[in-house]
Amino acid sequence: MPRQRGVTLVELMVGIAIGLLVVAVAVGALMASRGVSGTVSEATSLQQQASYAFRVIGQQIRQAGSLELSLSPSVAPVASDANAAMAPVAFDPPDPTGVRPPFSRASSTLVADAVPSFTLGYQNYIETVTPPAPASIPVSSSLLRDCLGQNPALAASGSLGTTPVLSSKFQRNTSTNELTCVGSGGTSQPIIGNVTDMQVRYVQQAPNTTNLQYLAASAVIANAASAAGTWTNVYAVEVCLELTGTEPAPTAGATYTNCSGVATTYGDRLKMVFRNIYQIRSQGQV
Repeated sequence: MPRQRGVTLVELMVGIAIGLLVVAVAVGALMASRGVSGTVSEATSLQQQASYAFRVIGQQIRQAGSLELSLSPSVAPVASDANAAMAPVAFDPPDPTGVRPPFSRASSTLVADAVPSFTLGYQNYIETVTPPAPASIPVSSSLLRDCLGQNPALAASGSLGTTPVLSSKFQRNTSTNELTCVGSGGTSQPIIGNVTDMQVRYVQQAPNTTNLQYLAASAVIANAASAAGTWTNVYAVEVCLELTGTEPAPTAGATYTNCSGVATTYGDRLKMVFRNIYQIRSQGQV
């Protein structure tokens, strides 16, 4: 019989080295794939968070300053043959029970402070919900809700007298990097996380002009304190959010433009800046 022969030590070491090289290449490819997948997943998550935050903010901004309409005003037609549908519609009619104070658009529509935060408000009132309504909603109720989806006036102990204005305050919690909202009842809840910066600018239009200008909160507050301008001259709000990921993302010294318009390094983290501008639909003379 032919004599059997095993591998030599050199051949064994060469085989092990080749095997380790293959494993190293595979692990490197796996880590690179995981890094790319993690970055894409985190970018998608940040975009979803920003989209949700802007949807909640936009819903409240677009309602800011709105008030109840009297669809049956006691205004006599100017002519006997006038169409009743052309009769004027009264704004902010007196509450039948006399418990709701008049709504002040100048003071309750928009309130802000120098620290990036702002409060939006609109009149709270009971409306007739066209039947058939869900069993959880009375026929005479209100579909108005603050940023937390609540209306304290609809609670068992609530009333329009205690909550005549539905308000929503948006602010950034600097200790937790969360965008929070304070509802009409004073309850604060986070909306999204990973918010490392928040900047707000206001689009103001001077009375009797067509000139629009962007102003920071401090400038608008200063104008509101004088006779030269008030919050009723603010026609739009621009909100900028900077969201930062948690996964390491080597950026090799790359920069991005932050909410303040300054080129800033990423700091080995994924950073995304989202900006949106909302018109206050109720602004203007009514």
